This record gives sequence, structure tokens and C-alpha cells, in this order.
Amino acid sequence: MIRVVFNQKGGVGKSSITCNLAAIFAAKGRRTLVVDLDPQGNSTHYLMGKPAAELNDSIADFFEQTLSFNLFNKDPADFAHKTPFDNLYVLPSSPEMDFLERKLEAKHKIYKLKNALRALESQFDEIIIDTAPALNFYT
Repeated sequence: MIRVVFNQKGGVGKSSITCNLAAIFAAKGRRTLVVDLDPQGNSTHYLMGKPAAELNDSIADFFEQTLSFNLFNKDPADFAHKTPFDNLYVLPSSPEMDFLERKLEAKHKIYKLKNALRALESQFDEIIIDTAPALNFYT
């Protein structure tokens, strides 16, 4: 099941709620993925123990792939990172998300995320999306 944690205002606990829900599902044995769409990357940092900028294969890299013409694209699951916690994975954010937004809007690429989430649904019991504090393209 896919769930989205959203609020237009910042500082209301979206990332905390996302990570805690994910931890509960994972602790119950459910294979869980957190998709961090917030360029600040707080969920990524909480779950991985390091800032999003230090990780490769982020959601920004996935979106960059959709903007390029590659013969061999990586599977969406290849962007998911195992966290130190059992059954818990994160598709990490990146500060590059801010810069990609305009390119993605211009190319109508939001459906690439929808298709990726559908593909990931077969591999994860729970998918929780952490959004940025804004009504923007990613939301």
C-alpha cells in the first residue's frame, strides 16, 4: 500500500511521522520503503545516518535517468537503499531535487514516478512518501 505524508507547512513533523510509521511497519515484518521527495532529505538522514547529499542513486538520479535517453535504464528498485533496520529501505532524497523540478515539469515526467511506484509495489508491502513542505510538482 502506498501512503503519502503531506502538509503544506514545514516543521509539523512530516519526516518524523514518515520514519516512525515506516519503523512500525518494518518491525511488524512488513517490507517497507520510504520515498523521500523532500530536498532537505530529513527522512533519508534519519534512516541512513548520513545526509542525503552523501548518497548515490537517489530519487534525483532516478529522475535524471528519466530525462536522458539511455538504452539501459536502472530498475526503480536499484535506487532503494537498505537501512540499518530490518525490512526497512529508503529511496533517498537529494538537494538536486530543487533544480530538477523545472526540467521535470517541462517534460511531463511525473508519470515516471507513478510508474516506478507501481513497479515497486510488487517488491514492498508498504511504501511511504515523505513530501516537501510546499504545493509543488513533487507533491
